[in-house]
Amino acid sequence: MRICITAEEFFPFPSGRLRRIYEVARRLAKDNEVHIYCQRYSETFKGVMDGIHLHGVGPFTARPSYPMRLSSALLMLPSILRNGKFDIINTNWLLPPLPSYIAAKLKRTPIILTSDGILWHHVEALHLHGYSMPSTIFGCMMEDIDVSLSYDAYIAVSKGARSELISMGVDPDKVFVIYNGVNLSFFDSIKVQERKEPTICYIGHLEARKNVLDLIRAFSIVQREISDAKLIIAGSGPLAKKARRMVKDLKLSDKVSFAGKVGFKKSAEIMKSSHLLVLPSLIEGFGLVLAEANACYKPVIAYDVPGVREIVKEGVNGYLVRPRNIQELADKIIKLLGDDELRRKMGEKGRRLIEKRFTWDRAAKETFKVYNHVLMNA
Repeated sequence: MRICITAEEFFPFPSGRLRRIYEVARRLAKDNEVHIYCQRYSETFKGVMDGIHLHGVGPFTARPSYPMRLSSALLMLPSILRNGKFDIINTNWLLPPLPSYIAAKLKRTPIILTSDGILWHHVEALHLHGYSMPSTIFGCMMEDIDVSLSYDAYIAVSKGARSELISMGVDPDKVFVIYNGVNLSFFDSIKVQERKEPTICYIGHLEARKNVLDLIRAFSIVQREISDAKLIIAGSGPLAKKARRMVKDLKLSDKVSFAGKVGFKKSAEIMKSSHLLVLPSLIEGFGLVLAEANACYKPVIAYDVPGVREIVKEGVNGYLVRPRNIQELADKIIKLLGDDELRRKMGEKGRRLIEKRFTWDRAAKETFKVYNHVLMNA
């Protein structure tokens, strides 16, 4: 099968939805001809990577940016049209769906939209700070456009993401849920020792929807009960300065460390050396970092939001906390840090859950089944 995948960006070891694109694409490429079109930001876009034909579109940029993503999206249409006939096109939002849809109609090729969850409409509804009004308006507009187009099928990364699509008018019969996964062999290859001090880690972008400030507030409460506890914050973003200032104001500078933006391997080392991972995110299509922590035999604590609750089973592999409830978040952290046997059992149950439900091999196989289903009904 000749497959076209369009995305804003592409990295071999990315985070979130970009990791899904890479992991699924390289598995599909073993038996199919897979082409990926996205922003041209690296010389790696000349040739083939892991069996995937890479097509960097638009002007070269040293690092990804929204203006460059937009320019590459506008140039994606002619680039796809020049490369012959594809059997199927699989697009990923926010910007590539419209040019991909036009290319599919001109080429008379079936097209599938993969959704990792609505973002900008939730940002607007929650009145989150740190996002400019133009960005929010533009994001909401593009989400409306993406969903309004009539695709042959939709892939949602969770039941929560599926419900979002249906609420925006998508035919339920066309939406298939295929969960994200974890590369178990990669995490098993990471060899680090667990830290002696009880350690919590946060790994993710430092932005309003990820809500790391709630974790810092909760950690200040944890400190009153467990004075030797440590917190590692890995990630960068617009809230970085505010987070550092809060740590200083709460007199936690010797207890909280900022690792900055880290690579995939380093994030795995942080997870494996910590005792648990906390994700106080208010908006998540899936919450991949939770599954990765479970793959490392670590229990997790997260806010109880759609997508996340499909990974975290209350009291089994972690805890779900009511959003914005700082005291409850602190209480759950204290409970886990203070009970070695409970942590061990939760970590083991989490690992078994990931092995059963959340692997990239499974995601790739189910994605290919959707492709075949669409082609059979085209």
